[in-house]
Amino acid sequence: MPASSPRLLPAFAAAGFAATTAQVLLLRELLVSAAGDEVAIAAGLAAWLLGIALGAAARRRDALRHAPRAAPLVALLAASAGAGICALRVLRLLAAPGAGELPGLGLVLLLASASLLPAGALVGASFASLAAAAARHLPAEAALGRLYVAESLGSLAGGVAASLLVGTLLPPLPAALAAGLAATILVSLSSLPARRFVLLAAALLAVAAIASRPLDEATERLRFSALAPGAPLVAVRDTPHSHLSLGGIGPLHLYESGAFAASFPDPFSSETLAHLAASLAESPRRILALGAVERGPLRFLLLHGPARVDLVVPDERAFAFVRDRLPGEDVAALADPRVRVAIDDPRRVLARSRETWDLVLLLGPDPVTLARARLLTEESFRDAAARLSPRGALVVSLRTASAALAGSTAALGGSVHGALAAVFPVVRVTPGPDSLFVAGFDAGAVTLDPSVVAARHRERRIAPASFAPELFPLILEPRNVARIEAALVDASRHVPASCDDRPVSLLYALARRQRETASLAGRALGALGRLPAPLLAALVLLPSAALAARGLAGRTSLRRAALHAIAATGAAGMTVSFLLLLSYQTREGALYGALGALTASFMLGLAAGAAAARRLLRGGRRGPRPALVAALVAAGGVFGGIALALPSLAALSGGPPHAALAGHGALLLAAGAATGALFPVATGVLLATGDDAGGSAALFEAADHVGAALAALLAGVTLVPALGMSATGLLAGALVLLAAVESARAR
Repeated sequence: MPASSPRLLPAFAAAGFAATTAQVLLLRELLVSAAGDEVAIAAGLAAWLLGIALGAAARRRDALRHAPRAAPLVALLAASAGAGICALRVLRLLAAPGAGELPGLGLVLLLASASLLPAGALVGASFASLAAAAARHLPAEAALGRLYVAESLGSLAGGVAASLLVGTLLPPLPAALAAGLAATILVSLSSLPARRFVLLAAALLAVAAIASRPLDEATERLRFSALAPGAPLVAVRDTPHSHLSLGGIGPLHLYESGAFAASFPDPFSSETLAHLAASLAESPRRILALGAVERGPLRFLLLHGPARVDLVVPDERAFAFVRDRLPGEDVAALADPRVRVAIDDPRRVLARSRETWDLVLLLGPDPVTLARARLLTEESFRDAAARLSPRGALVVSLRTASAALAGSTAALGGSVHGALAAVFPVVRVTPGPDSLFVAGFDAGAVTLDPSVVAARHRERRIAPASFAPELFPLILEPRNVARIEAALVDASRHVPASCDDRPVSLLYALARRQRETASLAGRALGALGRLPAPLLAALVLLPSAALAARGLAGRTSLRRAALHAIAATGAAGMTVSFLLLLSYQTREGALYGALGALTASFMLGLAAGAAAARRLLRGGRRGPRPALVAALVAAGGVFGGIALALPSLAALSGGPPHAALAGHGALLLAAGAATGALFPVATGVLLATGDDAGGSAALFEAADHVGAALAALLAGVTLVPALGMSATGLLAGALVLLAAVESARAR
């Protein structure tokens, strides 16, 4: 081995570091620019992965000729995160929809194409060029193996850095520039040519990082002017959970991850909500609030004479950001000795507490995010039922309709109503459009009889302000109550109840949101959601099944089989890793705080799997086809085993501290190892069939990321809500096993 070869490792690690930090930061920014729509995550990941495939494919031919460009490509990749953030913010203003309108799929795709696709293309191009550069120092298989392992370890460091920096130490743009500077410094330590270009890039990034605060503030103002035209930006805060922006004069307007969250002070709305919710409980002596009641409703809840109000806050930094800007009356309410603030996840409180409450308030936005959808499942309601007093009430907010329920609105309401009805014997619903679902055990206590509810309010001797008990007959008009309850009961017969394994409320909420933007995604999501589960699964498996049948007929070359194997494993690895992240978020809530450790587990698995497979190939006598089949069968078995293990992970949440983190991390390590083990096997096949190191790396990257891009589009917003987590994981394992069938008979 040439003595100079180890000096390539810093460049390999820098590529992985720059790629992962760019991906994390740009996806986060895209979510904000898309007004918090989680469809944007799928679109952004697809654009990123498609960019990698295109960049790798562009470098496939004559990759050796591009080897001297490896260092400049990595330097450009290091700068792509900062450039992409600025582009996203400016484009959000230039292509903004009308005031008050949500961005549709077209705008999201434009934003993703302008930011994540170019950065992804630089990832694919730099990987192929680095492979060609490494092949000048090492044998082809050794060069590819070292590159894959070192890049995976660099990605590990990038994931941890992004999780630690953003929302804690630095705003997104300074964090992106600092990460890019670190990556270019790493490249400069390697023996790759074009060091002058790299050093120039490092100098420019250093200057930009030093001067980044004014640019960050200016671009934040530009984007906010698109979110809230005419409202001046007052303050911005990034937290590990979300991006917060606050603007306005007089009433302040709060946006969370680009989506409107609240205006405050708004005493009329706050008072109406608080008095209605509190009066739905027979005797609210102990109240648990799992929502942002501190923005106004809290001070009115205290008028109902509770002995204690427990306010659960999952994001301490966001809570402090809002608290510092609340009116004096709301600050005084938070200081009331009856109010106790707990910094924790709502589901963790419900699952682990031994307290009981007379009124549990689960108030918040529609479940257009997984973080919200996990609170509206049968399991979440079961935990709430265990903490509710016998004559207590659980109150859940959900937007329905002011008139007839139909389409995705009916499906959304039906999925939540069905989940509540599976746990509570009594479920009542107030008329829309802003409905309250009220659940409990005693029909006498859980009632929407306006005379009973008004009498409760009067008995508490609350001094009249803008709300009076005479409003209850209007709010709870019996015919309107009967109409919406009948519609929801009927809807619940036609849709599954939302549960942890299958959070269908997310699918219906996203479909409604996309329909409201008049985008094609809304119609597509709605159509997919209506397909029978077996038909949807068959459609996903159809392409791989057709290729497997072609292989069984002896009409497939080993090269084509290897490309199918790479794409299938890329799709399955993406799907299973997503399922484990979703499982952790469902059980523990605070995914962002643990994202660095969980991502590190998967990246370690990639590196370990690739290294172990290289050693086995060197020591064994198997030909390329048996090795490929063995790797695929092992990967399919691992993915299927993880899918079957997903339900048992629920038990870890009630175990010792960090048990859930350790359990999910171990399975991510296994998933990464199964994915990474294919790299040396598949690239060995490509090398044996005529490609050089750069061409093999480019082909692998292209096929792997095309498969992963398709999985990113389907898994999160369609397959999991429609099929469930376990079934989606088994589907991923089946894809890989079908590729093994094709490879077994390939020529």
